[in-house]
Amino acid sequence: MPLTAPTAQRVAHQLHAATAHPRLAAAVAAALFTGASLQQLATARPRDYDDAAATLALHDRARYTDGCAAYPVPPWAGVFLRAAACFPRLVSGEDHELLAAPGDRGHLLRMAEAARLRPPQPPTAHRKGPVGRVEWDWRERQEAERCEAIPAKRARPSQR
Repeated sequence: MPLTAPTAQRVAHQLHAATAHPRLAAAVAAALFTGASLQQLATARPRDYDDAAATLALHDRARYTDGCAAYPVPPWAGVFLRAAACFPRLVSGEDHELLAAPGDRGHLLRMAEAARLRPPQPPTAHRKGPVGRVEWDWRERQEAERCEAIPAKRARPSQR
């Protein structure tokens, strides 16, 4: 669901205040407008962001979560993605991760917490940790459990 204009402005301000690292800010922004998991965000390369079309492609070749998809980039997030797309060329000139690298999970979570940007939380009855503790991987766990259940349903013999 798209953010309202006031919420988008607040989110952009919070990201800007929380970090100067373009890739981390872009990763959190992309997570907000795509709802993608960290593993899917980690698939994006600078060539996957099209500034002219304002789209971001995320990949999931194993179809573990949502498959490959192109997402429209809202204007408030475009500034973060443009900066992230330029960052690898400035650092090394090579084609690196656009949004997240394998070891970035801790950095991303700390930065998102500093920006006070938390994902939707599970209902109290479904919480794994104590009340008040943020569950960062709740959506990823839900996706994994759903994907694991699909082959189990297919493997069951039909009951007639």
